[in-house]
Amino acid sequence: MATTTEPADGSPELLDDAREVLRVEHRRVGDEREAFRAFRQRVASVSSEPIRTDGGAGPVAGDGAIGGGGSIGGGGRIGAAGNGWARGSRAPAGSGLVAVRNAYQETVMSVPHYEVEYDDTYERSVAEEFGPELAYALTRGSRFPAECKRSLLDATETAIEEREMFVETVRSESESVKRAASRLAPIRSEIASTSRTSFSEAGFGALDAHRARTEALLADCDRIAARRQREVASHERDLAIDDDLDLPTYLYQGLSVTYPVLATVGTVGDRLDDLKRRIERAMAEA
Repeated sequence: MATTTEPADGSPELLDDAREVLRVEHRRVGDEREAFRAFRQRVASVSSEPIRTDGGAGPVAGDGAIGGGGSIGGGGRIGAAGNGWARGSRAPAGSGLVAVRNAYQETVMSVPHYEVEYDDTYERSVAEEFGPELAYALTRGSRFPAECKRSLLDATETAIEEREMFVETVRSESESVKRAASRLAPIRSEIASTSRTSFSEAGFGALDAHRARTEALLADCDRIAARRQREVASHERDLAIDDDLDLPTYLYQGLSVTYPVLATVGTVGDRLDDLKRRIERAMAEA
């Protein structure tokens, strides 16, 4: 996430900073999507390799193929003793697993923000992206069998789809913030203009009109806030990030407030309340 410093009072700069956060996030997620697409293409061109015993053509005793008769972490492990390579050893130079690793490092791990955002090793990154079983096959296996290749291509497709969905969510969020900023701007301008009025010199009728206008603007703020809450709820239905982390908390963790739009609406509403009280005092004295 991009970290930005800004006032915490819901001022206009807060929404500007929120939109900058979204711009950066949109670019980063788009870069990751394209990196996984490039990785998928590279993996598709890597030849799969049979798992062989010494001089045999079948699977190694104790080894299980992903999606086949066994499972990694279950009945057997790719890379177990007896397949011609020591447990936990690196894949031999030129093997399919080396090609996969190189492809991953040259695509997914080469996005511009990788070090700032993740700074993971290859082992940790593939575990986070593809799960521990497939990660074990990729980092501790001795061959790149067809079953592993199919599982990796499927997992990569899922990673692409997740980022495509998130790109759309960030775009929708950006439009929501832009819309709220556009609707709040004239309200803020009207508050500034009305605040310069000398209420002590205004007649009762003029004061009553000012009060009615502030009430109408407060109602506008309520509608902006209600729409914003509906949009946040919609994002939550469409994209679940974490049970304990909603979309605004994830996106705006670098800002001083979690909900910049609602914070801004709240500040504008407070200014309208203050303005209304000034008008009502002047009405009482008129």
